[in-house]
Amino acid sequence: MCGIAGVVNFNGLNEEHETLLFGACNAMQHRGPDNEGFYISDKFAFGQRRLSIIDLSSTANQPMACEDDEVILSFNGEIYNHADIRKELEGKYNFKTDHSDTEALLYAFKEWGIDCVKKLTGMFAISVYDKRTDTLYLVRDPIGQKPLYYYHDNDDFYFSSEINAFFEAEICTKEIRSESIYHYLTFLTVDAPYTFFKDIFKLEAGKYIKISPSGIEHGTYWDISEHLRNVSKDPVDEATTRTEQLLSNSMEYRNISDAPVALALSGGLDSSLNLHYSKQYNDKITAINLDFEGEASFNESPVAQAYCDELGVNLHRHVVDESEFIELIPEYLSIQKDQPLGDPNFVLMYLLSRICREQNNKVLLVGEGGDEIGGYPKYLAFDQERKRLERIPGFGKRWLSRSGNFKFNKFDLFHKGRVISHAHVHGFTEAQKKRMWKGEHYNSYAIIQRIMDEIPAETEDSYLRSVVNLEYKLRLPELILARIDYPSMAASVEARSPFADHKLIEYAASLPFSVKMKGGEPKHLLKKIAKDKLPDYVLNHPKVGFGKMLNDFLNERLPGWFETEVLGTDSPLFEYLEKKEVERFFNYAMKQKRMKYQIWMLYALHKWLEEVR
Repeated sequence: MCGIAGVVNFNGLNEEHETLLFGACNAMQHRGPDNEGFYISDKFAFGQRRLSIIDLSSTANQPMACEDDEVILSFNGEIYNHADIRKELEGKYNFKTDHSDTEALLYAFKEWGIDCVKKLTGMFAISVYDKRTDTLYLVRDPIGQKPLYYYHDNDDFYFSSEINAFFEAEICTKEIRSESIYHYLTFLTVDAPYTFFKDIFKLEAGKYIKISPSGIEHGTYWDISEHLRNVSKDPVDEATTRTEQLLSNSMEYRNISDAPVALALSGGLDSSLNLHYSKQYNDKITAINLDFEGEASFNESPVAQAYCDELGVNLHRHVVDESEFIELIPEYLSIQKDQPLGDPNFVLMYLLSRICREQNNKVLLVGEGGDEIGGYPKYLAFDQERKRLERIPGFGKRWLSRSGNFKFNKFDLFHKGRVISHAHVHGFTEAQKKRMWKGEHYNSYAIIQRIMDEIPAETEDSYLRSVVNLEYKLRLPELILARIDYPSMAASVEARSPFADHKLIEYAASLPFSVKMKGGEPKHLLKKIAKDKLPDYVLNHPKVGFGKMLNDFLNERLPGWFETEVLGTDSPLFEYLEKKEVERFFNYAMKQKRMKYQIWMLYALHKWLEEVR
């Protein structure tokens, strides 16, 4: 786990390139406080900041070159099945390390080239230079757990684990991309390959880039839509058995570490299953639970404590008060500046990770990805809503798509007369944005529709399958997993998501919703798996969700902040949005006593713009 950066210029590098690379790595010390390393050649240079997790010895430091110096590699992440890969190759190659996953990956690439990525189980952003073909490859893991950014200027091609490293090193100038701000207002993020900055791009999940003297090529080695189109015929019992086997394998892999491991425990189904399995593979694991002061109705701490007591696991409980949450926002933004905190869980995850590190743990297991595997509670409701919306006459659809009336925002879900996914309109609808937006208009619904259209309407649950395609191509890699990677790395902690295993996801994606949500029950298969593993007080506890701890804060304190810091100032927000329309929205939200999440989105955007502009 680390931060990586590099540059390639086939006409040759100079001292300036090296200086810029040193600056980029220096800007990412939080990603790798344990070691810094560089590999400088005439055409390319790699830099790395290491957080030592697997094989803590100095021989496992990066960048790493194979024995004949033909292949050089630097990567961010973990290859969980590195021991299996090493076993397959060690008769052919002379391994220098005891059990480094970096070295296993290095020789896997030398043996199989870019096809080696199909053999990997893990989370990774890989940079590898092959002197045999004079080629640089950049690769991002299938689910998009690790980020990788790139910038291309004439003959120079730079890459980095974080965008801010480009700016801190003065590799390029900072210019915000207004279209990304527009899409943020709906998605809380922006779709890859785009970022919040002009001319800087993000490698998409499951894809790679090949850079050689003949040019730049983009390729795909994994695509969730292929598995969504391949419908499994496994009945419920067989699906349960297969899912349990894949989940168990994933849990075992994610507990492989030479550094101490902690676990984020809410008391819900996913994190409790995490703890059940992890306890089998790691008897020294500890758990961490966050609670927010004054939120008794959403307090899951007693459930988490009871389960830890039952397993004999030490639980560290931390109560977050309002003042601490307030102080965490600028502290986090001083470290991570690549994107706005559209989801307040970014801040809570940073606190959780900081506690993890203060307790001398370097690895934190989290439960993200379980809902996507088992099915969100609202999926079936959205499907029923879609059927009702489709019956609205054409003139009604056109009116809803143009009015911008906050009262009818939940029905504004049409793109060219077709119903798009309600689950991915986290903020404002297209019509609402068009009333507020200054300058050129874009369309976020077109992005949703494009990704949904990758799944043909050939099965009874095609609509829900297209929604899942959106989850894995937009929401999960660019928002949910980003709110895990960025905050954890800001605290120099590696966060692992056992439910985000690509083999588990492939199988779950193929299953019909009538199987994985049998009888309309969300997470039906996961609950069957958990039935003989978790106590009833966990199984019967209603789902709360991490962010619900902040409900009182969002309802009571945030509106005052917004009035004072945003509406009462010449906020940079109004470079993009009409102030009168923002005031109109705020007054409506206050009158209706709802839409607090949208207020946070705007406030978080304001704070981020203040930090980065």
